[in-house]
Amino acid sequence: MNILRRHIPAFAILSAAAVLIVPVSTLEPLWLTAVAALTTLAAIIEHASRGAWPQRQKTLTTLMAALVIWGAASIGWSIGPDRSISQAFELLLFALGATILVSLALGIDPAGRRQIETFLMIGFVGGLLFVLFELATDGIVHSALNGHFGPDGTRLTRAMNLFELNRAASVFSLVLWVTIIPVWRRFGWAAATTLVVITCLGISQLQPGAPVFAVIAGAFIFALAWFLPRMVLTILLISIVMGLAMIPFLHALHPVLTDMIRSVGLSEFSLHHRMAIWEFASNQAVAHPLLGWGLDSSRLIGEGQLVMVDDAPNIGFRNVDILPLHPHNALLQAWLELGAVGALILAALFAASAFQVRQCVHDRLDRAAAYAAYTAAFVTAQLSFGIWQGWWISTLALVAVLLTALIVRPEDSNAVGSA
Repeated sequence: MNILRRHIPAFAILSAAAVLIVPVSTLEPLWLTAVAALTTLAAIIEHASRGAWPQRQKTLTTLMAALVIWGAASIGWSIGPDRSISQAFELLLFALGATILVSLALGIDPAGRRQIETFLMIGFVGGLLFVLFELATDGIVHSALNGHFGPDGTRLTRAMNLFELNRAASVFSLVLWVTIIPVWRRFGWAAATTLVVITCLGISQLQPGAPVFAVIAGAFIFALAWFLPRMVLTILLISIVMGLAMIPFLHALHPVLTDMIRSVGLSEFSLHHRMAIWEFASNQAVAHPLLGWGLDSSRLIGEGQLVMVDDAPNIGFRNVDILPLHPHNALLQAWLELGAVGALILAALFAASAFQVRQCVHDRLDRAAAYAAYTAAFVTAQLSFGIWQGWWISTLALVAVLLTALIVRPEDSNAVGSA
């Protein structure tokens, strides 16, 4: 074990994760689950070499356990019990892995932290340069990886090639705010600002709009946390409460939201489709308000049902799935599948994470960056992806772990463990 400890120090484990997270996301984001799994395995070996048990963050651990237990309990009323038990087991593994990785991050010393920072910057800049190269060459690398032709024999277009970077755009929007910390400290605020602008411009050339909005929201919260830090936690908590409270009323709010979208000239088809998805999911959530339909049952609820999305002027009329796999909204999905109880647990987990930043992060830059990363993650979770998707949970866990390694000092680690 001593040999393993010498060859797999904590900083080396997290340095590997730091340099891989962005480049891997640009090639195949689903592989981020494997990155998280291998990082966790290495962390287990590192803990075993010291004969140490992971440090636990009481509040977060309790809430994650409650979510897993409630999800597993939903098997009793789920419309897809096989899916529910499988997803509950996956959530258990993710919760255990996140606990071990955060414990590893809490033990990083200043020298190890600087090493992680270096690898993080290398990975982020390398991934960003790759995206810019793909934009300049119409996605030549992804075209080659996919054989240049689609299943029907037609040549892949620029849009098809760049579609492969859609998930990566969201990874960029989160990891950006972790990378800002070492860039600002080593090269100054101008370099950090330039990195934010270039990243935002780069991902704005890709198809999804949510990552750009996440970066802009993160930048706003970063500035607010820099100048008016006491306001930030209140704003974040209000956002969580509003996101939860709106769920039963989305049916009534749908016309209002649609009119707002039209008034600002937004015509993106996916945005209008999302409005229809949220309306349907809200109605189904209200139908089973307390317990929900069962963990990971979203893909079964609207199976085979179509909706006509006719209010996107750049698309026209189109029949699409009323609920394709998941509602693209974390709190709504939790309520739909696990009822108000599950949604409250997830909302409490979101709130507890925000409280952790205020309690354990004292440096001005660190706190602003942490709040920005949190905001980008929350915005993305509320607008994109299924909250239980393995690659997405892996991304959230890796970002949280890297943030912990960079901003939580040894003297603050006791506060983290007791919170």
